[in-house]
Amino acid sequence: MTEVGVTLIVLIVLLLVLLILILFLFFKIKKIQKDNILLRQQLLLSQLNPHFVFNSLSAIQSFMFRSEAHLGSKYLASFAKLTRLILENSRTQLCSIEQEINTITHYLELQQLRFDNKFSYKIVVDDILDKSMILIPPMLTQPFIENSIEHGFIHMSEEGLLTVSFKASGPKHILIEIEDNGIGIELGKTQLMTNGEKYKSLATKITRERIEGIRKSMGLKVELNIIDLSKENPQKHGTLVTMRIPINHG
Repeated sequence: MTEVGVTLIVLIVLLLVLLILILFLFFKIKKIQKDNILLRQQLLLSQLNPHFVFNSLSAIQSFMFRSEAHLGSKYLASFAKLTRLILENSRTQLCSIEQEINTITHYLELQQLRFDNKFSYKIVVDDILDKSMILIPPMLTQPFIENSIEHGFIHMSEEGLLTVSFKASGPKHILIEIEDNGIGIELGKTQLMTNGEKYKSLATKITRERIEGIRKSMGLKVELNIIDLSKENPQKHGTLVTMRIPINHG
């Protein structure tokens, strides 16, 4: 074999080694990026948990001060169940609709007690959806449910009504709707500014960041839409939040 041929073989081998090294580094970087996204998802999810804990413990404390042990006991049991569900949800990227409903239900029961039943709620699921098998990202609904209660109902004289719906949206998507009859987005902003507070939709910010992380880590495109109902119909008031999510089966 000539010297040129040997040189050519050496160059080819070096190029192959270099290519393998580049591919190895590429996949290693992608894995690190994915791990970082998953970690960020968990951190974003943990941002929601202090709200649960603070609100629950504050309510339990108020019952103790008022010597209402039966309510305190009921609240404490719900709080324990909710804490367990939060811990389970924080370790997984997806949960069943059934698990999500359990979490929402305990949270809403706690908030009803905290606000002396200032609002009622309904959770509606399409009959064609298998609650135990269809998977969705956990706790996407919670920030908007909290917004409805903390900002939509708090300044109302009438009873608030919150409806959380899980609907089929074509053969491959599920539509989640969170609708309330609260004061609405625009009036809520005005109320905050009147009280000297700066309007900042933390619920929207957290959820949009989570949605972006979900898209990058799992390839799921979640469509989020927020509507002030008074803008569509002056006779109505409240907020409608919709999230359209590709169906995953467990």
